Amino acid sequence: MIIFNSNKYYKMNDKKSAFEMQALFITHLKNTVPASVSLADDIADLLKISNDSAYRRLRNETVLSLDETYKICKHYRISADAIFSKQTNAVTCNYIKLTDSAENFESYLLSLENQLKQISKAENAKIIYAAEEIPIFHSFHSEKLSAFKLFYWQRSVLNIKEYQTKKFDWDVISEKLLRIAKNIHTIYLKIPSTEIWTVDTIQTTVKQIEYYFESGAFKEKEDAITILNELKQLAQSINRYAEEENKNEKPNSSIAQFGLYNSDLVIGTNCIHVTMNEQIVSYISFNTLNSLTTTNQQFCEEIEHWMKNLIKKSTLISGVAEKQRFQFFNKTNKSIDLAIERIKNY
Repeated sequence: MIIFNSNKYYKMNDKKSAFEMQALFITHLKNTVPASVSLADDIADLLKISNDSAYRRLRNETVLSLDETYKICKHYRISADAIFSKQTNAVTCNYIKLTDSAENFESYLLSLENQLKQISKAENAKIIYAAEEIPIFHSFHSEKLSAFKLFYWQRSVLNIKEYQTKKFDWDVISEKLLRIAKNIHTIYLKIPSTEIWTVDTIQTTVKQIEYYFESGAFKEKEDAITILNELKQLAQSINRYAEEENKNEKPNSSIAQFGLYNSDLVIGTNCIHVTMNEQIVSYISFNTLNSLTTTNQQFCEEIEHWMKNLIKKSTLISGVAEKQRFQFFNKTNKSIDLAIERIKNY
């Protein structure tokens, strides 16, 4: 039997197969978009079609064109390959080009902010973060710590030209970037998370501050000491989150569950695994700051399996683990205090 549709001929089996693939795509789309969002309205606006036409596509009564599928994937940041591919040796990832461009770096931060907003709106959302160094969200704990990290990344990691001859001071980072950084931190505090740290997780930032001081990259010696004190305050906040098992920054603010583990194993890279609605997403760091993002089911499940094994071999230091938590943060505070003394006596 042959069906005539839009001046093209389809065999009945081909049409059925197309709708099976579309049904799979629509199911994934519905699991991606927060329940509070009207998907039909969104699709209608995005594709410039009526709401009735949008509903027909969502009910698999009208075939989505290749162009429409591309627009939807781009708008909602989902990978068609991750949905349809059954291969185990090929994974499609997204990333933002960062090198040598301040504009790209701003786009990266805005993208990170938008992704966190999407996660925070999802039901049963949770983040597991294996942290070789301080999670980027915590790096924005205060404006002064944010300013240093944003300067360090742009000058030493991304090699942005206009930063190569600059020295750090409090006016070197724009108010816009600092505002985005603050938003990222605020949103992260609202999302339940489990983090896996090592004794070196916070030490990486200590070494960055000392290296910049010894290289003459600070305008003022006191600024390096100020940032180390800001880092100590961050450690105190993480200690409090771990003790209370939530990220309650202020009284009467929304509470997000928090768990913290200390791993004696070298983690090797920053890795984030996110579950939201019925979707899973993994972020694998590369080039220090950037990350590869994928929703490939099999790959994400393998990341989840690795993280669960890492947790099994780690020590829980949140909640009732008072002794282990004290020992961990005592070492952290001592390392920061020693760095402060070295700079004072330099």
